[in-house]
Amino acid sequence: MTQFSDFIIHAYKTIARAVAEAGVNADLFKQPELISKTLKHRVSAELKRLTVLLRRLIFLMALQVELAPLVTRPARNYFEKTDGEPKARKAFFSVLPVPAGEAPDFLHGPITVPTRGPVPAAPLIARWEAMLDTLKHARRRAKCLARTIQRWKAEGEARPYITPIPRTYAMPAPLGLVSGALTVQLTQALRDWPPADTS
Repeated sequence: MTQFSDFIIHAYKTIARAVAEAGVNADLFKQPELISKTLKHRVSAELKRLTVLLRRLIFLMALQVELAPLVTRPARNYFEKTDGEPKARKAFFSVLPVPAGEAPDFLHGPITVPTRGPVPAAPLIARWEAMLDTLKHARRRAKCLARTIQRWKAEGEARPYITPIPRTYAMPAPLGLVSGALTVQLTQALRDWPPADTS
């Protein structure tokens, strides 16, 4: 794997700090059961914006990973018997009726009055922790994505189109700079992508 550039290291630190601050400022590390709706909307919007930046960063890291050439594997027949194969298992068929679940939302009728008060914090905490885990294993994620990109190129897939991130002026200055620079770096890194196979 190649050594990543100074820009990628700087962008990683900036995004990691922003993700950590988004959760710490909302006290998500205290694992609250309920949070206010206003806090949930504010932190969700912040995490959504940071998710775009994190995905682009990992994509840029994947484009800079050097991999061995793609080797085709010999085809295998799953149904062909081989020596030492374990005995086939019997299929299990349950005769018990499936327990009834909760009625679908469309059968409950329209809900005209919005619920008031605090909302559960667990989904937001899970999303924040997933982003922190992605940051922790960013190199591994980039290597997996590099393999996928290598397959896309071999199959003649079209080059991804990178659009500028909207409303960068509303971001804090470090994130705004990283956002604009990520778009430029990705556009330059994708220039050597082979043209799509239209035949």
